[in-house]
Amino acid sequence: MRGTPNRKRSLLLWIVPIAIVLIMVLTMVGGNVLKQPLGQEDRLEARMRQLEQEVQHKQWKEAGKSADYAERAWHKIVNRVQFSVERENILEISGTLARVRGGVVAKDDQAILEELYFFYDLWKNLGR
Repeated sequence: MRGTPNRKRSLLLWIVPIAIVLIMVLTMVGGNVLKQPLGQEDRLEARMRQLEQEVQHKQWKEAGKSADYAERAWHKIVNRVQFSVERENILEISGTLARVRGGVVAKDDQAILEELYFFYDLWKNLGR
């Protein structure tokens, strides 16, 4: 019976560090998975594609709502991926969303479309 507590302690000395390292590795390489929507509030890529359609049809009021939604969704996604992706990528997507918002306010469809396609490329490579 004396060997049982030492065996448990020895087992914990191995399991706890391995579990911590495993969690850290999964967090660092999980950006591609973590960027995927987890609910109705964070469907960023789908909303950006909807925004593209709204801009092409000059539906500026709806485009404004989509831009608002996109920014809120991005803030939720950033909290999940901040340890999995490079800070530069996060800042570039944030800047792109800000320029899209400015384009919607200015009703500049050409500038918005350029930023949207840049966003699609950033999004595709996020977490890789």
